[in-house]
Amino acid sequence: MSSWTKSAKWIWTPKYREEDSRTGRYLLFRKSFQWVIPTTISEFPVHVSADSRYRLYVNGQRASFGPCKSYAEKWHYETVDILPYLKEGENVISARVLRYSPVEPGSSSIIRTELPGLMIHGEVEGLSVSTDETWRCVEETSRQIIPYSEWNFILGPPFLSNHERLAEAQELTEWELPGYDDSRWENAIFPFHPAKMLPMTSPWKLAPRPIPALPETFRRFDGVVKCEGSIAQDQWTGFVKENGPVVIPAGETVTVDIEVSSLTTGFITLQCSGGKGSEVTLHYAECYEKDLGVETAPFPKPRSKSNRADSSGRLYGIKDIYVVADGQPEHTFEPFWFRTFRYVQLKITTGEQPLTLRSFTLRETYYPLEIKTEVQAGGEMDEIWNISLRTLQNCRHETYEDCPFYEQNQFVSDSRLQMLFTYQLSSDDRLPRKTLQEFHASQGPDGLIKAQFPAGFRSTQIPQFSLYFVAMVYDHMHYFADTSVVRRYLSTIDGILNHFDERLNELGLVGRFDHDTWPFIDWVPEWSVPGKIFESCMPRAYTTTGAATFNSLLYIVALMQAAEVCTFVGRKDTAREYTARADALRTAVNGHCYEDGLYLDGPSAKEYSQHSQVFAILSESITGAAAQELMARTLEDTSLAKCSYSMKFYLFRAVEKVGLYAQSFSNLIGPWRSMITDNLTTWAEFEQNARSDCHGWSASPVHEIVTQVFGISPALPGFKKIRIAPQMGLLETARGTFFTPVGDVSVSWTRDGNLEVKATADVEVEVVLDGVSSVQQLEKGKAIAFSRKTIRC
Repeated sequence: MSSWTKSAKWIWTPKYREEDSRTGRYLLFRKSFQWVIPTTISEFPVHVSADSRYRLYVNGQRASFGPCKSYAEKWHYETVDILPYLKEGENVISARVLRYSPVEPGSSSIIRTELPGLMIHGEVEGLSVSTDETWRCVEETSRQIIPYSEWNFILGPPFLSNHERLAEAQELTEWELPGYDDSRWENAIFPFHPAKMLPMTSPWKLAPRPIPALPETFRRFDGVVKCEGSIAQDQWTGFVKENGPVVIPAGETVTVDIEVSSLTTGFITLQCSGGKGSEVTLHYAECYEKDLGVETAPFPKPRSKSNRADSSGRLYGIKDIYVVADGQPEHTFEPFWFRTFRYVQLKITTGEQPLTLRSFTLRETYYPLEIKTEVQAGGEMDEIWNISLRTLQNCRHETYEDCPFYEQNQFVSDSRLQMLFTYQLSSDDRLPRKTLQEFHASQGPDGLIKAQFPAGFRSTQIPQFSLYFVAMVYDHMHYFADTSVVRRYLSTIDGILNHFDERLNELGLVGRFDHDTWPFIDWVPEWSVPGKIFESCMPRAYTTTGAATFNSLLYIVALMQAAEVCTFVGRKDTAREYTARADALRTAVNGHCYEDGLYLDGPSAKEYSQHSQVFAILSESITGAAAQELMARTLEDTSLAKCSYSMKFYLFRAVEKVGLYAQSFSNLIGPWRSMITDNLTTWAEFEQNARSDCHGWSASPVHEIVTQVFGISPALPGFKKIRIAPQMGLLETARGTFFTPVGDVSVSWTRDGNLEVKATADVEVEVVLDGVSSVQQLEKGKAIAFSRKTIRC
C-alpha cells in the first residue's frame, strides 16, 4: 500500500440516505481551482476511486473511468495524469458517481460496501485537488436507474440493472465545465470517521489498478436497416454515416433501426437540439428474432432465433429513455455504462417543438489485448477464427465475462476457457493473473471458491466450478512456467480438493453437496426441470441416487492436474497423495458407474450422457482401445444427452485424447458452421436456448485452430520445448504465426504436404506428422522444412 493511501479522504453528499429503496443513484462532485502551469513539472498524477463507480472529468474532458472491478479487500484505484487537460486560469475537476445500494438488487458483478464514497488524491507544487470538505456535490435526480419493477422479464433476470431514464436538466448543463455556478450545491462530508483508540478502518483497502485502462475508440454506426415515419431512409443513413442532421417535426412518432456490422460493446452518444417535450427510447438488441406478439412480459417466454439479420423479426433488448424536458440549443444523452448491441432502435416521439438529431455515435470499449497470433487458414476457417476473436473481445473488459449483454459476470468455468484462449493469442497475462487472484480471494471456510466473483451480492454456490480453478493454475503453469503463480495458489487448490474429498460417500464417489448449492453441470434439455432452475442442469441420477458420475470424474481430472502442478514445484509427496486419491476414485467409478460399455450418470442409474463418457476418457478411467471405442460410440449414439457449447471444448479434448480428432473434426465443428449460416457475428451461448448471442465459452475454435489444426502446444511448461503436431489433412494450405513466451513460431504448409517451421528464438521443437515424431533444434530466424516422414534443411 502506498503511503498516500493512509491520508486519502473519502467524501459524500450530506443528504444521502442509504435506506432509499432505489437500485442505484447518481451523484455529481466538482472542485474549481486556479492554475498557473509550472515549468518544472511534467505530470500531475491523480489517484481516483469510488464506491460504486465513477467517471472523472477535467474541464469537461473524460479523464478516467473506474474503479476497476474488484472487492473490498483489494479496492482498486486508477492513476491518471491530468496535466494534459489543464489550462491557465480557472479549471475544474469533477466526477459522476453511480452508487449501487448494498441492500437492493443491482449490477451483479459490481461490489459495493456498506458505505458510499468518492476518493481523489493529487497534489503538485502546493496545489491539491484531493477530496475534502471544499468539494461541492449534488444528487443527479434527473438521471435514474430504471427500477426493477419495469424490467422486461422476457429477457430473463435483471442482472445488470444499469439502463437509465434521463430527463434533460437545464440546471445541470455544463456542470463539468469551468464557470458553472454550483452555489446551490452542498459541501461534501466524510462518510467514515475512525473511532478514537479503536482499530477500525474504512471499508476499502486500496490497491492500484492491475490492468490497463480500457480504450474508448470512436466509431460510427454502419447503416440503417429500416425505418417508419416521415423521415426517409436515405436521410437516416446520412445521419448515421455522415452526421447529417435529421429534424423530427413536432407532434410525430418515428422509429429507425440502426446497425453495426457485428455485435459490439461501447458507450453511445446522442447529440440533439431543441425538441422540448420529446421522448427518445433507445432499444439495444443483439439480433432480430421471432415476434412473440408482445413487447414486454412479467415473466420469461420461450424465444426463437434463426437468421439474426432477418429484419422481419422483432428486436428484444434493454432500453434507455431520454426525456427532452427543456429543449436547449444543445443537449446530449450518454448512458453511464457501456451498452452491448448489434442493432439500436430509436423511437422518437416529439412534443410541442421539432427535435433535431445532430449525431449518433459510439466509443467501442474492451480490454486492450495485443493479439500476436495470426492465422491464414482460408475461407470458412478464417471466418470461424475471426468470429471467435470478436466473441472473446466482447467478453473481456475489467474481468472476463460470461456474456456482455445479459450479465457481465465472471464465472470460474467460463473464465478458465477464456484465460486459456488468451494464452494462445497473446503474451499479456495481466487479466488472467487478476482473475486467479480474485477467485483465490473468494475462497470460503469450506474450501470452495465462489462460482461467480467479483459479485455485488452473495450468490448461489456451484461447488463443481471450484475444480476449474485447478485447471486455471494448471494452464498458466503450462504456458508460462511461473513457479511464483503456482506456489501462491497451492493452498487454494488443496482447500478445494479437500472439500471434494470430504464429500465422498460410502461408495467412494463424490456424493451430495449442501442443500443450498446448485450442483450445476451443463445446460442440457434432458436435465431441465420446468420451474425449478436449481434442480435443473444435472442428471436426475444426482437427485435419485445422491451422486452424479460426472462430479467424481471432474474431481479425478482436477486431482491429475493438481498432481502435475505439485510435481512442477517439487511437492512430490502431495502429488503422490493426489494421484492415490484419483486411483481410488477411478476404482469406485468403474465399480459402480460403468455398465454395458457405457458410463452411467449415477451409480446403477440407467441414464446416460456424453458428459460421463467424455470425462471418463479425460480422467483416464478408461484408456487405450476401450477409450477409443467408447468415444466412437459416444459420437454416434443419439440417445445420449449431449454436451452444450460450454462443454464441447471437453468433447474436443476427449476426441483428441483417443486419436479420433481428424476424422471427427468436420462433424464437431458443425454447430459453428450453423451459427455462420444464421448470420451470427459472435458465438451464441446455446444451440437450443435462444438467449445470449455472445458467450465466451463458445469461442473454443481458437483452441482447436491453434493447438490442433496448426498443432502448437507446450511440450514442456513455459514452451521450453514446443510441440508442433498439425492436422494437415484438415486444410490443403495454411499459414500462421503463434505466440509463445520463448518467441513466436511460424508454421505453414502447402498442397504437396510439406511443412515449414520457423521461430524468432533458438528453441527445441518436437514435430509430429502422421504419428511420426522428430525432435529438432530451431535456430532463430532459420526455417526448417519437414515432409511426411523425412526432414530436410
